[in-house]
This record gives sequence, C-alpha cells and structure tokens, in this order.
Amino acid sequence: MRRVLGIWDLLVIAAAAIGPAFSLATTMGPMVGAAGYDAPLTLVFVTLIMACVAVGYARLGARFPNAGSSYSWIRTAFGSAFGAYGAWVLVVANIFAIVVTAIPAGSYTLDLIAPQLADSPQATGIVGALWTIAAGALLARGLKPTTLVAAVFVIAEFAVLGAAALTASFMPATPHALVAATNVHGVSGLVGAVVIGIWIIDGWEVSASTAEEATDRTRAPGLGGLGGLLLTAGILVFGMWAFLRIGTPAGFADHPADVMAYVGTLLGGGTWRWVLTVTVLVSLAASLQTTLVYLSRSLFAMGRDGLVPAMLGRLDERGVPLVAIGGLTGLGVLFCLASGLFPSVKAGFDLILSGTSVFLGVLFLMSAAASVRVFWTERGARWLSGAGLPGLATVALAGILVAAVNRSDRPTQAFLVVSAVLGLPFALWRSRAATNQI
Repeated sequence: MRRVLGIWDLLVIAAAAIGPAFSLATTMGPMVGAAGYDAPLTLVFVTLIMACVAVGYARLGARFPNAGSSYSWIRTAFGSAFGAYGAWVLVVANIFAIVVTAIPAGSYTLDLIAPQLADSPQATGIVGALWTIAAGALLARGLKPTTLVAAVFVIAEFAVLGAAALTASFMPATPHALVAATNVHGVSGLVGAVVIGIWIIDGWEVSASTAEEATDRTRAPGLGGLGGLLLTAGILVFGMWAFLRIGTPAGFADHPADVMAYVGTLLGGGTWRWVLTVTVLVSLAASLQTTLVYLSRSLFAMGRDGLVPAMLGRLDERGVPLVAIGGLTGLGVLFCLASGLFPSVKAGFDLILSGTSVFLGVLFLMSAAASVRVFWTERGARWLSGAGLPGLATVALAGILVAAVNRSDRPTQAFLVVSAVLGLPFALWRSRAATNQI
C-alpha cells in the first residue's frame, strides 16, 4: 500500500473515528443513567485504561507495523489459534460497530428530512445502509481523500462541541448541580458506565491499522492514536461535565439516542438545536468512514495471511484493498437492513451497543496482553510502556468485563455467548489454514 499519511492525518483519523458529537449523542444518556453525576469521572477512568492500552499499541506498532494491528499482534504473541480468535473478535466488534454508527446516521437523517419516519426501524435501516454505501464508495477512491473529508468533519465538530460546552459552562447551573451529588446507582451502575465508556472513546486504534500507509510507519501510528485518544477524550469529559450542569439525569435518560438535541434545547433551542443535530450527523459520517478504514485494513491483512479468503488480501493497481472494502461494505449493508427486524430503533441499538462494547473490551484486553507477552522479557520495556501499563490495563479490563457480563440482561448475555462460541470453530479451522503464514 502507498505511504500517504503523516502524523496529522493519523491524529485526525483517530479523532474522527471516536466521533465525539456522535458518541455523546448516542451514549451519554445511557452512561448518565448508569453512573449519574459520576459519569464524567467514569469517563476519565476509562480514558486512563485506554491510554495504557494505547501505549502498548504504540510499542507493538513500532516493533511490528502491520495493517492487521491487533489481530497480527495477538497472533505474533500467542500463536495462530489465538490470532484467529482475535480476528473473530475484531470482526464481530467492528461489523456491529458499523451498524451502531449507521443506524443513528439513518435516524438523524430522517429526523431532518422526514421526521415521521425517524422512529421506523425499517426506514432507519435503509437510510443507514445508504450511508454505509456512501462511506465505502469514498474509501474506495483512496485513503487520502477519506482523510481529507474526515479532517473537515472533525474540525467542524470540535469547534461546535467546544462552543456548546463553553456556553453551557457559563450558564447558571440548575439547582441539582450546585449540590455535591453522590452516585446512587452502586457498583453495578458504575461497571455499566465503564463498559459504555469503552464504546464512547473507541476508534483511536484505527491509526494502528494504517501503519503500512504511514510515511513514518514505526512512530506515527502510535503517536497519532494516543494523541487522538487524549485530545478527543478531553473534549468529551469537558462536554459531559458542562452539559450535566444545565441538564438533569432524568432528562438525559429520557433522550438515550438524541442527547445533543436535548442539549440544544437546554442552550435555548432554535439555532443551537439545529446546529448540534447537523454536527452529530457530520460526526456519524466521519466515524462510519474511519470504522470502514480500520476493518478493511484488518481484513486485508487477514486475507494476506491466509486466514480469510485470499481475494480479501489483494490490492488493486492503486494499492487500495478494493475487494476488502467492497465485501465489508456489502456486509455492513446487510446488517443495517437486518436491523429493521427489531421492534424499534432503540431496541436494536441497545442490544448491539451492549454486545459491541463487550467485544471491543475483549479485543483491547487481548491486545494489551499481547504487549505484555512480547515485551515482558525485555528489561527496557518491562516496567512501563511495553508491559507495565498494558499489564495494568489487562487486569482492569478483565475485571470490568466479567462484572459487565454478569450484570447484563438475558438477551445481551445470549448474544455474547453465541458470538463468542461461534468464534471457537472458526479459530480452530482457520488457524490451521494460516499456520504456515506466520
């Protein structure tokens, strides 16, 4: 693949993939519902864990720059079978991440042009599928054009979110926010909020999958991912704190999928509500594009290694993994259309969000553990960036995920168990096919 990305491009891709406006719009409500006034502090805690993981990504990326990123590092550290299972986790988590991004994109689009259809699962699925096709078509033109569009989008949403948060921070706080409130949701609520927080700031790792397209392939992807994570998490925490000053937990809980519309109303409605709604749509588009970047590069690496059909590991004459992009886009479209089978938009979104968050956590855990495995014997890397910080993240994520699965409802547990079990025969089957490729 052609090396066309610099450190700025990679930072933009990481920030755009997180999609701060979209993340707040679709997950701040459930997070506040789980953690109450402790939601911003919970997000800080999640950010610290993810920063430890990101340090491990930077180390692994510098040693093994590979488009497969997490998948390839897990495979290098633990062998073909674990690598194949890591590939399964990566694909499941990010295929559903496409759906969780495309469904709100469909809902917000319909809210602007046909409000009477915004709550229809079928209409939302169809429009979400169209958004997926558009993002895939742009990516097929090349990564550089996608990065330029993402840069415009992310600058716009940072500017709008920053202005909204600053405005909220200078407004008189509602009476409930003037009192030091404590979290009444207990440990279970905090665990749920942490898992949701993993989803909120997920996306920064996309920079690692572009290592083979970076001009500085050993340093830039790691720095871009860590920088994008910290920068975006900062504005997310600030925005969450500022918006909680002028809203109420009940108000956020009543707007689980359109928090920014609620915030626009709190800021005075009118122009603010319209601008924030459009900003969320822009954020959704940027996040959808970069999710496709991450998964298409990962599938390309898997195809190159023989783990999935070899055609997915081919490049066209421009150095673009066109087959992987096309197959991924088609799969995303099918899942978006299938979301229309849910009884409501919210029901489909909530189930997929819960399952995706856990699978993302598992992928981060396996990647952090791979860093520990690779660098534990190296004295210079053992105590901090190579094994120390990723090791702390591994332990923290393990505890969080176990608690999260235990507190999940039955449908979510069933989704997680079925998805996890289906990965076992795939890993055993495909690891044999790819054994000689290591």
